[in-house]
Amino acid sequence: MLYSTLNQAVVFIVLFIAGSISFLPYLTLKIIKNNIAKQLFYIFFIVFCFFSFEIVNLVINYGQFRLFSALSFLLGMTVSNYLIRFLWTKFNKKCYNLKHGRKKEEKN
Repeated sequence: MLYSTLNQAVVFIVLFIAGSISFLPYLTLKIIKNNIAKQLFYIFFIVFCFFSFEIVNLVINYGQFRLFSALSFLLGMTVSNYLIRFLWTKFNKKCYNLKHGRKKEEKN
């Protein structure tokens, strides 16, 4: 028995959240210095994203693949990417300024 189309908003939100969460291991790629380890972890990251999408799609969407489900997952990953980049650069800039004694310039 198929689910009603009223659940599509819930499926969209859950896949968006799953896409956002599945992007978090990407942060460790910024930390790893070894190129071989970085490439291996990148392969693991791609497989992890694929399986997280498939598992959430099977559980929430009863295995039906629709375009909006893939787009919601990718949108979640994209939003997470830009949000993490923004927060990461703000945090790094603040730590750098605290470490080197630089403060915001006061406006006269």
